[in-house]
Amino acid sequence: MNNIKILIADSSPVYKKMFLKAIDEVDENVFVTCVANGKDAVDNIVRKSPGIVIVDAEIQGVPLSEILKFVTHDAPKTFVLVTARPSSTSAKIFMEALAAGASDSMTKPIYDSYEENLETIKIKLSEIIEIQRASLETGDSVKRAVERSPASNAKEKKTPSAKSFRPQIVLIAVSTGGPRALETIIPALRPDIPVPILVVQHMPPHFIETLAERLDSKSKLKVRVAVNGEKIAGKTVYLAPGGIHMRLSADSEVYFDDSPPINGVRPAADALFESIAEDFSGLRILTIVLTGMGQDSVRGLVKLKDKKMCYCLAQSEKTCVVYGMPRAVIEEGLADKVLDLENIAPEINGFNYI
Repeated sequence: MNNIKILIADSSPVYKKMFLKAIDEVDENVFVTCVANGKDAVDNIVRKSPGIVIVDAEIQGVPLSEILKFVTHDAPKTFVLVTARPSSTSAKIFMEALAAGASDSMTKPIYDSYEENLETIKIKLSEIIEIQRASLETGDSVKRAVERSPASNAKEKKTPSAKSFRPQIVLIAVSTGGPRALETIIPALRPDIPVPILVVQHMPPHFIETLAERLDSKSKLKVRVAVNGEKIAGKTVYLAPGGIHMRLSADSEVYFDDSPPINGVRPAADALFESIAEDFSGLRILTIVLTGMGQDSVRGLVKLKDKKMCYCLAQSEKTCVVYGMPRAVIEEGLADKVLDLENIAPEINGFNYI
């Protein structure tokens, strides 16, 4: 079994102890190192190459921004979880960290019950360790999946040609690592894209608002969180709110529903994709599946490709924080093209639209 190395960089003895206990209860087959400042964190990353780094946003010595810059440049496959105490500025801190290269974020629990705090941390760490374990244990099969032609398992329906394809709507599905991926893509899109762009990012509600504001400030297109009942328009990027499914009606109106999570997530890209397959009046759909854990978007893509003309771009393994969602669509033969993150915006810009 491949052993995972975890670095905890936090000056709080209470939280260090809690993270250590949570890790031990989730997976005893890991090596854990604790440090109390940013300098020691960077030194440890250089010497021990941990697969997971858990770092407090207020770490002293070397600021978080410099640690993230170092990881992005020298250890891009390291999973970085940024933690912070709850505050009015934590959403902004997390969004800046995610945009700078952090993989995920977590508000430190402050419940009255120690056991409840511990359980909250265990749930988050179990997800991250599962991601890292899967990455270590399935590397060979992942590589084989990418080496196959993207359309090797594709359905019988003829794949549209990118040169002649004229999208009437653009759909983006993304999860872990999404803020950074979206900050690479959305601000680089040309301002005259005349069709709506709908994004499902797995993220809590208050984070989505912050992400939309940040993207809007950097982009030529208008970016905002979708509103229930509104009619979508071109030259606009709509982000699904957190905690509720976003769908689209036959009249191109957004509507929300609080039905159960799909594959453990809500909002789910599958919910949006399926509604467009069933109701959207347009026929030509451009989909982009980006970094994220799980297989959200596969079920919806199957229906889109069955009922519409659907062209799908998937993010490459080497540029994903978590190669789950893109891998799933590639293995199902649903991806028409696999691209590195930095090449996705130029690809979107290159289409002729209605």
